Amino acid sequence: MQSCLSTVKALADETRLRILRILMTGTYNVNELVAILSMGQSRVSRHLRILSDAGLVRPRRQGTWVYYGLTGLWENESHTGFLPSFADELSASPLPLAAADDRGIKACLGQRRKQSEQFFSSVAERDDSQRDEIEGPAEHHRIIAELLRCGGEELGIVVDLGTGTGRLLPLLGESARGVIGIDGAREMLDVARRRCEENGVSEAELRLGSLEHLPLGDGEADAMVANMVLHHVANPLDALREVHRGLVPGGRFLLADYAAHELEFHREKLGDLWLGFDQEELIGWLELAGFEIESERELPGNRRRPGVFVIASNRKQV
Repeated sequence: MQSCLSTVKALADETRLRILRILMTGTYNVNELVAILSMGQSRVSRHLRILSDAGLVRPRRQGTWVYYGLTGLWENESHTGFLPSFADELSASPLPLAAADDRGIKACLGQRRKQSEQFFSSVAERDDSQRDEIEGPAEHHRIIAELLRCGGEELGIVVDLGTGTGRLLPLLGESARGVIGIDGAREMLDVARRRCEENGVSEAELRLGSLEHLPLGDGEADAMVANMVLHHVANPLDALREVHRGLVPGGRFLLADYAAHELEFHREKLGDLWLGFDQEELIGWLELAGFEIESERELPGNRRRPGVFVIASNRKQV
């Protein structure tokens, strides 16, 4: 009963409802919430503490920053139960300041994307050498190739999300009739195009676009690979939903990314927006986006590179 009272009290405030509605779109740090809400930091922090004490939101440290997101109480694919139903009602019946909040969310995510795109535009010519110098060789590429070929049959179209300099395109081309590389930085695609020409990857097509708005038709791809790119994405859950849209039913999705870490220099040196992810949280996002998990593998980190996990999944059949 005490838990129910705590939940009801936490929900009985318009500002806290605004915060919850914002967090339904992703995770944000306090400064971002202050900007979205146009409200003082102490006031926002007080409301976050009340929501956290009620178990409705949880803080997650990312290096020197703390981001807030919804707890698992809100996650229910069938949208049954009080909180999932409440979330649907809150989304369907916007609050008076919902339009202003939406503009703030759009501005916040736009700033994240701009930060990432500017970084990669500036380092395109030296991205691979810089990353190898800091982290060493990428051992998980072999695992990606093995998982992509595990069906035994040649795939149709394979998409490399956040292809960067196109490093993975020749490898993906070995298992597919055609490959598409997508990246948000035109300078990166220029480097990828030269690499494809040098390696004779004639079947590769390169497209400019963000992961949250993929330049793909519905069900255009048979498989997609997100290799060390999700930690550069402004809103990871939106990106996963876009991957789901672009895959054929039953299509394969391979995701390789960092486990959560505290190597703050990754923001400055490698342009990371997120310092890795909690694997359980990421699997929850995949399931919410409509994927079935096939397998999980984890490579331990070292003093230069955080741990890396590789998750194989399928888009659920309709």
